[in-house]
Amino acid sequence: MDNLVYGQKKSRKINLKISPQADFREILQALEALALPDFVSNEQNIKYAVLELVNNSLRVHREKKVEREIVATFTVEPDRLKISVKDFGGGFNPNSLPYKLNEDHSRIDPRNSQFLAYQQKNNYLRFGMGLLLAKKTFPHFELVFFDAQGKPVPWESGRVSGTLINLSIGAYGHGQ
Repeated sequence: MDNLVYGQKKSRKINLKISPQADFREILQALEALALPDFVSNEQNIKYAVLELVNNSLRVHREKKVEREIVATFTVEPDRLKISVKDFGGGFNPNSLPYKLNEDHSRIDPRNSQFLAYQQKNNYLRFGMGLLLAKKTFPHFELVFFDAQGKPVPWESGRVSGTLINLSIGAYGHGQ
């Protein structure tokens, strides 16, 4: 099967629109109900990484009282699965993470003192693992901040309205 399956629907593209008030169990059930293409070898890892990103988006939407839906889009291309997670929570300062986003993910140790300090500073409500897990799961990882018109902007611009994370993985875990 080279399609996504959700309920009785087979498609090459599925959008999951998630209300900021959605119960975590509902989101988990929706992801579990989604069958990824047969060429995907690590389906549970992929779903867990997406769940972490969606959970981060939910948290910021709730904290900032943003009512817009978070959108997780799954797209199948020949021998490639693409996923994007888009939120409207105003973005975040990448420099506040306990690691550098452009750093080789295989060299990042989540047990180091920077992670511990980050977790303590955030009262153990943030662990710094969502983006790192996505980077470790997907050979292609791209973080884009966008403005109110949906145009990409740098974090430093002060015009960030939201975050778009683009991920992709090839057949059997291969890269781009």
